[in-house]
Amino acid sequence: MKIDKVAGGHVNHTNLSQTTPKSPESPVPPSVSETHINTNTAAIEKAQQDMANLANVDMTKVEEIRGALQRGELGLDMQALSQAVMKFHTGHE
Repeated sequence: MKIDKVAGGHVNHTNLSQTTPKSPESPVPPSVSETHINTNTAAIEKAQQDMANLANVDMTKVEEIRGALQRGELGLDMQALSQAVMKFHTGHE
């Protein structure tokens, strides 16, 4: 595609060079309020406590089951699985 001219008339030439001197002082970033920091810290501490209360996952067992599924040694009832997922995610356990 070739563009010969801009529709609507003449476009003025602009000078894009920076001729204004820069200030020797860099701008000071806004400080984060103490309340904001305390709120974030409290949220992180609560999340860490919640995580500590979760049961550990036996990744060795997970890998054994995954391998058995891939080898066809373990059957998978897709209907039962889908019902369990729906019950879990809708809160009807």
